[in-house]
Amino acid sequence: MNLSVIIPVYRTAATLNDCIRSVVRQLKPDDEIILIDDESPDDSGILCDEWAARNSQIHVIHQHHQGLSAARNNGIKASHGTILTFVDSDDTVSPNTYPPLRTWLSNHPQCDMVEYPISIEGGKFRQAQLLTLQENIYRNWHAYWLSTAAYCHTYAWNKLYRRHLFQDIRFPEGRNFEDVDVLPRLLQACTSVATLPYGSYCYHYNPQGISVKASAIDLYHLLESHLRVLTQVHDSAYYAHVLNIALDVFHATGTPPSLPTLPYDNTLKLWINHHIGFHILCQLHRTIHSVRSFLSL
Repeated sequence: MNLSVIIPVYRTAATLNDCIRSVVRQLKPDDEIILIDDESPDDSGILCDEWAARNSQIHVIHQHHQGLSAARNNGIKASHGTILTFVDSDDTVSPNTYPPLRTWLSNHPQCDMVEYPISIEGGKFRQAQLLTLQENIYRNWHAYWLSTAAYCHTYAWNKLYRRHLFQDIRFPEGRNFEDVDVLPRLLQACTSVATLPYGSYCYHYNPQGISVKASAIDLYHLLESHLRVLTQVHDSAYYAHVLNIALDVFHATGTPPSLPTLPYDNTLKLWINHHIGFHILCQLHRTIHSVRSFLSL
């Protein structure tokens, strides 16, 4: 069972060496790293070539600037591993993360995807645990989605996937929050999914990241992806999560988006939405934001 680690690279010359080192130390002889240089304007592309020149397990693709999704898709196409995983080039993987995950997958051939913990560094974080997980197997993706609140950690990178999951699935190009679009489709192709407590993906906080700087169209795409899932699986917590995204879209655009009404009213926000209406909730949301802005002056 060999592993392909797919690393899109764009303008991360300052962090790329640490990223690659953290992965190389965990490779077996028949594993590979695919570096996809997305026409980076700094020295990232040069560093990629330097790594490939001294390590035969590292392969480089130089592509015209097409974005993260295209880089991942090209990495999938070029890879050969029976197991795939993704790493962002400004992050690292903690020591001894991949070996126990691979051993577990070898011993559980019916499982198609495993998710492992996340720590976070940077900004106000020195090193904090962002996501902790217990060992569990889910044979129904609805149970995984709701019981682990997977909709809050749809990241592509803290997971290992069996290759066949990507036979007909690719990341949507030209849009952000692409992970939210892809993960539900991958889950529906899984026989079972596992969460494991081994290792850690170290996410390095980026104050310029999309989750911080999301545009109105980004938020709309995020909502669109969740609405597709909401037609298949929901509970009050997930519906409240999607409702908050819909309110963010309204705050960014000034126009209430479409949102189905589901029978949840166990919080004040959900009660207003269910009994008075989403449009009224949007107006209240706008008023509260205006008052907060005034009080902060």
